[in-house]
Amino acid sequence: MKDYAYLNTRVAILASQLLSEKQLTALLKQPWGQQHTGQLARDELLNETKLEPTLIEQAWLMQILADFQVLVRPLWGTTREWLMYWFHKFDIANLKTIVRGKIAGLEAETIRAQLFELNPFTTLPIEQLLRTEDVSELLRRLEESSYAGIAHAARGVFEKEHQLYSLDAVIDRYYLLGFIRRTRILEATQRKYLLPMLHIFMDRINLLWLLRYRLAYHLSAAETYYLLIPVGSRLNRPLLQRLVEFNSLTEVLANLPEPLSSLLAEAETTFIVDQRLIQETKRVTQLSLKLHHFTLAKIFAYVLLREMEMRQVMAIIKGNRLNLNQDTIALAAASSAALLV
Repeated sequence: MKDYAYLNTRVAILASQLLSEKQLTALLKQPWGQQHTGQLARDELLNETKLEPTLIEQAWLMQILADFQVLVRPLWGTTREWLMYWFHKFDIANLKTIVRGKIAGLEAETIRAQLFELNPFTTLPIEQLLRTEDVSELLRRLEESSYAGIAHAARGVFEKEHQLYSLDAVIDRYYLLGFIRRTRILEATQRKYLLPMLHIFMDRINLLWLLRYRLAYHLSAAETYYLLIPVGSRLNRPLLQRLVEFNSLTEVLANLPEPLSSLLAEAETTFIVDQRLIQETKRVTQLSLKLHHFTLAKIFAYVLLREMEMRQVMAIIKGNRLNLNQDTIALAAASSAALLV
């Protein structure tokens, strides 16, 4: 109970430092190099004009990891493992960067410069992977690591199809299956408070993947369904099996259950669908953060909102570097808040 009281206090302090929508909107109107949020460490990164955006993003991520270290330290057992596994998604991002680099024939040093520095949270054998000759060897080497399950599934798909999007999809899918598997063994009360966030998170992923693979990549219904993750949320197994049979956005949206049906009513493009789902994810996450007593959900909500903040700010920084107009940057910032997808 003492640890929980400490965590409740720490989350409250860290949450008070999150940038509000008003602050993020204000950043769009402030001249580049003169942006102000009131958070010294973040303002220094915002107004850095000499560093490459990738280095600024790395510095921003290191701030998040420092917060995360403080929050995860008092946790133990399945609760700690679950939260640590979530942060392995940055390992997954690095893995996909290495795969893309190998496919493009880039030198190891060029690929390394694009990777996130994640110590002490990484379990990916980066140096071994960078030394491999090609993607097939990379995946075989990965089978000797803690990512063996992901590597085995990815190698099977790559050797069959040699398509980067298929490889990306399988890597993401097996990472998320591991996340869901770990969620199911959490204590019941912790799961109860996490479910609202997990439901909208997984609904967004499944719906976007369905629209992408079925309507944009024109995969068959069976191929599309194989790449989804039917985990028992609102878009459950029977419903996903039905949705993949449709050939248009209108048909898919017309067959969604509530509250997704009302949320996505009259959305004309996949982009609009995603915008609304991102905003709903943010709304549900903000509500979870306001729980009066400590739960794992409060830590997770803070982590999600901090990641969303980083992605939005990075979109603003990159937009300013490219001299884009305010409306374009605002649109990019809103869509950049997405997690994983």
